[in-house]
Amino acid sequence: MKEISNFFDKFNNVALKELKKRELICNAVEKVTKHKIEIKDISIKDGSITIKGNHGLKSEIFLKKRAIIDLLLNGNIKVFDIK
Repeated sequence: MKEISNFFDKFNNVALKELKKRELICNAVEKVTKHKIEIKDISIKDGSITIKGNHGLKSEIFLKKRAIIDLLLNGNIKVFDIK
């Protein structure tokens, strides 16, 4: 029974790390753009972040992309692009 518990703990740890990463992304975007985004509006794949939102928010994120990426790299999140 202990082995099954350890198996599920692995999945729980992965989910918590992903949630923490998304929170850090939300905080970085809010710090740079002064716009609050929801965790559910973020998807991460292969070092590329996709943020759902209106065109004005996306334009501001695109203009300040370098500052956001630098903040995330300082927080040990490996990001190469924001879409």
